[in-house]
Amino acid sequence: MHDPVTSTGGLSLHRAFCKLALPLAAVPGHWRREAEGLALALETAEPEQVPPHGWCLRLLLIHICDQAVRQASPLVELGADVAALAEAMRVPATAPVAEEITRQLDLLLACKLTLGFDGQAPLSVFDARGRSRKTKPEWRPQLRLNARFHASLMEQQIRLDSRILHVLATEPLAIDAHAWTRQALADAPAGQVVQVPWPELQARYGTPGQSADAFRAAFEEALQMVFAADTSIVLGSDDAGMRLRAATAEDLAPPPEPPPPPPRAVAPPRPAEPAAPPPARPADRTPAEEPAPSGAGDMVSLRSHLTGLSVVVWLRRGHGAEQVVIGLTPGTRYDPARLTLVILEPLAMQVTGGVPQAEFERVAAWAMANRDLIDQFWEGEIDSFQELTARVKKVPAANWR
Repeated sequence: MHDPVTSTGGLSLHRAFCKLALPLAAVPGHWRREAEGLALALETAEPEQVPPHGWCLRLLLIHICDQAVRQASPLVELGADVAALAEAMRVPATAPVAEEITRQLDLLLACKLTLGFDGQAPLSVFDARGRSRKTKPEWRPQLRLNARFHASLMEQQIRLDSRILHVLATEPLAIDAHAWTRQALADAPAGQVVQVPWPELQARYGTPGQSADAFRAAFEEALQMVFAADTSIVLGSDDAGMRLRAATAEDLAPPPEPPPPPPRAVAPPRPAEPAAPPPARPADRTPAEEPAPSGAGDMVSLRSHLTGLSVVVWLRRGHGAEQVVIGLTPGTRYDPARLTLVILEPLAMQVTGGVPQAEFERVAAWAMANRDLIDQFWEGEIDSFQELTARVKKVPAANWR
């Protein structure tokens, strides 16, 4: 199938839809969001009607905007039927997906979607003649954008990555988060770190009535999905907000191979001593009742050849309601004096000791890639060291900190 990223560098979306999120879920009635000098509104024909929402609305708008840019025309071809549209959107044309595309497209064309800039009169996204006025709308093979909106789109387009969108297809907030990273980096000077406080992000991407803590947890989770799919960015999070920058060649370089250990002096062999006879088995114990060999134990170390890190990672069992932590040491010996503890909630954070920032970013990325494994060992669900090492993933190329 044709991949637009390969040939044109991505899919186009209007900058406004990258800076402000449309509804995540179905909430009846008119909808509006304002922030950063922008305003988006969805006006339904009846108060009890539900405006378009969710992942399908986002993919529809991305497809419509991208086609309008590619053809340099406000007239957008949707295809002969919903199956053709689904294929063009790069989603499977299964019955549930086709039904959702049809439903969201009907909702989109039945309402009035407007965009306002800096207090100016709202600009309609679609030509008024394209809005459906029928109770049961029929399939429309094409639709027309408002000419003024199309002109704005040609000037204000942001390129999204179709490969990443394909991975995030059913996660609406993750789609918003990907759009935010691309818009923020496009608007920032090259090499500059973008810093956005949590209240601003919540105004742009949160939901009505959502607490600050709930939004932060949801948006960080969405960004972790983006980070796992996008090696071109470096993300940071703290209580002040989010930090974002483009990844550099140094970020993407594989970790250096650890130096070989120095040769150890070998003591001369000692004279062989006669082996002691094995202890007698109690008469009342059968072989089946012998103690089983120990498993992974309460603490294990994962060395560089398993993790790709320059430090040794120590995993341990959890006790009670403790937060999940991992340990780091520069060598293979467990030395509390040189131990760095890293807490993994809500994001990786050093609480004792310290490793250089560049390596800590790699540790945080490794922990995210192996979080299920870490949690299962912490909870005592993995008993075998062989199972643990077989499932360890090496550190990803990009960095999350």
